[in-house]
Amino acid sequence: MSSKSSTPTQTGLTAILLTDGPHTMDMLSAVTSGFGMTKRLKARTVEEAFDFHKVNAIDLIILDCSTAEMNGIEITRRFRAEFEGEKSETPILAVAGHASQVQIGLYRDAGASFVVAKPVAPGILLQRILWLAKDTRDLVNTPTFRGPDRRVRATGLPAGITQGRRATDLDATVSEIAGLNLDQSRIDDMLKPVRVNLI
Repeated sequence: MSSKSSTPTQTGLTAILLTDGPHTMDMLSAVTSGFGMTKRLKARTVEEAFDFHKVNAIDLIILDCSTAEMNGIEITRRFRAEFEGEKSETPILAVAGHASQVQIGLYRDAGASFVVAKPVAPGILLQRILWLAKDTRDLVNTPTFRGPDRRVRATGLPAGITQGRRATDLDATVSEIAGLNLDQSRIDDMLKPVRVNLI
């Protein structure tokens, strides 16, 4: 994102909307307009979406593509692979009609920042967009994966987010020290091999 601290109501994000049908585009456009997103580039084809991304400063890509011709997982993978620098780091929010754990995993493995299940509740969509606006995860770039660092559960919540999405998300606060640290000799004793009689 161009500004990690911007929110739609403050500055207006520039987003690419890519869907596999005009009715879905109308719905997604209306919902995002209500969030204060004044610059919505509506792509009718994958190539048009790529052209928009090449020549514009894009803060967010929202895609809802689940047909054979417009496969959202492959499109996500292409966005991550075919762009470099900041353009390869643009958050991708995927809307999926069949958001099973397998489907979510496939999107995640392709480099999606978030997957939202249909039917899309505007409040949930806004929460995810605000989360992405404050997200500071680095882009991981390896031979087998390119996308946001998926270790969000281990690093805690983004700045400004007070409640996680899951019960297992870490709290932002750190507890008090429970007691004295172990000295090195006690640690060594715990790791020392011990002979045991099994009879």
